[in-house]
Amino acid sequence: MRFVFDENHPPILARVVAPLGELDGHNVTSVRDLGIAGMKDVELFGVLVDDTVRTVLLTTDKAMSRRQHEVAAIRDTGAIVVVGCKGWNQQGDVIERARHLVWWWPMMVQCAGNADRGSFLELPWSSKVAMLKRWRA
Repeated sequence: MRFVFDENHPPILARVVAPLGELDGHNVTSVRDLGIAGMKDVELFGVLVDDTVRTVLLTTDKAMSRRQHEVAAIRDTGAIVVVGCKGWNQQGDVIERARHLVWWWPMMVQCAGNADRGSFLELPWSSKVAMLKRWRA
């Protein structure tokens, strides 16, 4: 799988979990590291998604699941979107966000691997790891 952190996450978070992803053959990066920061979300899905690899976008933009043009782009491209809930964008301490991300990483990978293409997963800000809530775009 290919995990891409959007602009709502500092690029350092992608760099923290990249070695974990590589252990299982996954690619982890950020839109900033790819040089495509500032791109509209609909265009972003078109650029990132590749039919040969499952693409997972990590964001804290929960409103994305309510914007019909973005939902249509997710459905059409088959992207999987992991939405970090309240707390992910409110935690100012990047070290704490990184710690939380590492804690959740195995479950996030498992849920993204089992999710239907064109769906959303909800990543809670919690220390209790559980299956991620999911819904179709």
